[in-house]
Amino acid sequence: MAFDSVFEDKQIHYTYDGSFEGLLCVIHKAVYSRTIPANITSEKGLQLSLNSLYVHVPTEKEKALKVLDAMKKHAGNFGSKRLYYVFLSDAPNKDMIIYKYLMLAFKNGTKINNALSQLTVCEAFKICENVSRETEKFRQFTRFCVMEGGVQYARITPKNEILPILMPFFVNRLRIIPFVIHDLTHDLCAVYDTNKWYITTSEGISPPDFSLGEKAVQRQWKTFFNAISIKERINTELQKQNMPSRYFKDVWSVK
Repeated sequence: MAFDSVFEDKQIHYTYDGSFEGLLCVIHKAVYSRTIPANITSEKGLQLSLNSLYVHVPTEKEKALKVLDAMKKHAGNFGSKRLYYVFLSDAPNKDMIIYKYLMLAFKNGTKINNALSQLTVCEAFKICENVSRETEKFRQFTRFCVMEGGVQYARITPKNEILPILMPFFVNRLRIIPFVIHDLTHDLCAVYDTNKWYITTSEGISPPDFSLGEKAVQRQWKTFFNAISIKERINTELQKQNMPSRYFKDVWSVK
């Protein structure tokens, strides 16, 4: 029996390093090798199957840029942004959605962005809307505390990996103030040093303690809040409407 026959009935399952550039390299591999992947998965979430032939695609900047240029040309800036938002989502099938969407864009051009009757386009639209809504919520509800050394620190627990689209908003807002946003869900930290910002893993990182000024302000605010509150007029349902309970754990306060 020929060696190749062992794999002839297996489905090709591409894996990559989990970066957006890595996914673009997978698409480059699929297009230029004229193969249709049965699945595409980041190595971070890989679950092996005996019925699949796993092919790891290395990340190469030149190939990633080539696919990125093609994506902007055929899907336009609007479609490219939508696909990037899909990539940042927690959707389990996001990699294949991006691949299928791009194949449609390569064939049909930018008009595919409005073809919501297409299942893939409809799925991408819904995922993108979900990411956009969550990003807007964290723009509103992210709260910073002043830590020792003067750095402002906030922790968030988003469902989607929204730091890349959340950071420009706070950089523009805080400008000359160094800050860190800690994404506990994905073990990531976004750091701004007043010149540039970057995202790094938060593994092994512990935030510094509150500054003395922060502790004083928080205690004074609690005293003020308790002093002016009227027990009979407390409306917890209204409070939850103004700030949903899932965001309560992201507000870190002095005990």
